[in-house]
Amino acid sequence: MSGIAGIIRFDGAPVEPGLVEKMTSAMDYRGPDGINHWVRGSVALGQCMLRTTPESLEETQPLANEDESLVLVMDGRVDNWEELRRELLARGAVLRTRSDAELVLRAYEAWGRECLAHVDGDFALVIWDARRREAFCARDRLGHKPLHYHWDGKAFAFASELHPLLGL
Repeated sequence: MSGIAGIIRFDGAPVEPGLVEKMTSAMDYRGPDGINHWVRGSVALGQCMLRTTPESLEETQPLANEDESLVLVMDGRVDNWEELRRELLARGAVLRTRSDAELVLRAYEAWGRECLAHVDGDFALVIWDARRREAFCARDRLGHKPLHYHWDGKAFAFASELHPLLGL
């Protein structure tokens, strides 16, 4: 099981340097295949990677689209990846990899918040939408993957486990 964490400041202040790294380090056992971060001003996202499928070998997260207007972190897998891939290609999507994370990111590009109607699997995810300045947070229908969060009126913080949030 992978792990995700992040902080999004809605007051425009930059995320404190090293904070998302501290959060992912607190659950580094969830990421034996690597820990990566994406930090841009008031947004910091991180992912602890555990590769469990052949498709995940091509995956690096956080995953951004070409202009970095959308950035995704996800703990999970897409079970209907063949069907979703066909749907996206039929809509003209350009897929660079076979990764589940890219499929979900492209599904969000195609359908926005309605993307989850097209995705089956076990997952917890957060997509930062820079154009809308909002975070799209979701879990699978049965809630198999955890997603804890904290909102203090200025910043939204989230993690796959509770203890990375306790030190904030």
